[in-house]
Amino acid sequence: MSSAWTCHGCDVPNIDRASCEACGTSSPTATAADLLRTALKDAAAARAAQVEEAARGNHRLADHLGSVTDAHPDDALAMRRLGTA
Repeated sequence: MSSAWTCHGCDVPNIDRASCEACGTSSPTATAADLLRTALKDAAAARAAQVEEAARGNHRLADHLGSVTDAHPDDALAMRRLGTA
């Protein structure tokens, strides 16, 4: 997905994402494969933030980011199991 769109849920502009970065609403033109790519991209970003915060000594935030990191691939795997990605 390589286009700009404005979320109908919260009016936040998004670029190169299949779901809104602010609220998670899917793009009206997103395919399951697009959503899968966005979920994996978001998981990688959350993991990078987790490592950075742990290095800064913000262990409580790093722990929280671990659950965020895990949630994105879980969503992607669920889509694959349903046969939509």
